[in-house]
Order: sequence, then structure tokens, then C-alpha cells
Amino acid sequence: MRSETPVILAGLALFLGLSGTSHTASIDDDAKARQGVVRCGGNNFLRLGGTEIQYTTYTIRNVSSTTPITIERLTFFDATGSVLFDSGTNGFPTFVNSVLGPSDNVLEPNQTAQLFSFDVLPFLPENQRPIQLEIAWSAPERVLTLEAAGVRTSRQRDPATGAQLVERGRDGNSCRTVDLRKH
Repeated sequence: MRSETPVILAGLALFLGLSGTSHTASIDDDAKARQGVVRCGGNNFLRLGGTEIQYTTYTIRNVSSTTPITIERLTFFDATGSVLFDSGTNGFPTFVNSVLGPSDNVLEPNQTAQLFSFDVLPFLPENQRPIQLEIAWSAPERVLTLEAAGVRTSRQRDPATGAQLVERGRDGNSCRTVDLRKH
């Protein structure tokens, strides 16, 4: 039995190694759907007498290389749950990189779009923050779900120049899928 032990251990190690890679290499376990809803946190306010701005940059990605994703609706909520902005009634905003805008709400395959919170919202008092962004999306067939992230940034006026904004802090957060329709 002693001479068989190394062979058994080697076989067991090979089996465990191969079983781990087969699971991690499979994309079938990734979430795919025809429509969904994603929620992101964020902030949008001024402080220190208006010399510091805190805002969120929302980045959304279509990770499909073959299928477009339509951004159906963008809804911002304040801390109390009240609607601050709804693209269904206010119109679709223009994104920073002009990938999406009032006349185009479709993310083509492999496209990424960015939106600054201050381009859509007023600066909020303390009782209305933080905020949430809800992104409702759909696709003509099942795709890997919409990827979204929010980066909260704080910038302050440079005391030397008075005008230039210098970055003081940054914090990235993944957004969360809260609803999926697979069929």
C-alpha cells in the first residue's frame, strides 16, 4: 500500500485541480437575461462654503460582443426615496462621453457610457443624501447582464489659484442587480 500512496495522492490532486478550472472557465454560470434593473449608490452636493464638490460618476457597460442593450429608464432617488429625476418624464440625459443621449439610448456591443451626477441633479442638502440611481435595461435576446459602477469623487478648489479643482478623494462601488427577467 505504501507504493500506491503517491499515485493516489497525485491522482487526487490532478482531479481537484481540473475540477476547479472547469467551473471557473464556464460562462454558463454567469447571469444572462433579456431585461433587468440595476441600482447604484452615490452623492451630489457642495460643502465647505461651496469650495468642495462631491459627486458620482456612473459607468455602464455592455459586455456583450454581439447584442445591443437598451437603457429603458434612469431614475434618481434621494435618501428619503423621493424621485429627483426620471428620464421617463424629464427626458434621457446626455452622457459625458456622448455614447448615450436624448436621441440614442442603446449601448451597442462592447460600448461603455459615463454620466456625472451633477449633469442631471441639483446639489442636494444633507437631508436628501445619499442618492440612488436605478437603471432599467432590456435586450432583444439573453445577454450577460448590464455592468454598472459608481465612483464618488470629492474635489476642492486649490487655495493657491482659487479656481482649479484638485481631487481630495475617490471611492468606487459596484452597482447591484435587483431584478432580472430571463425570458
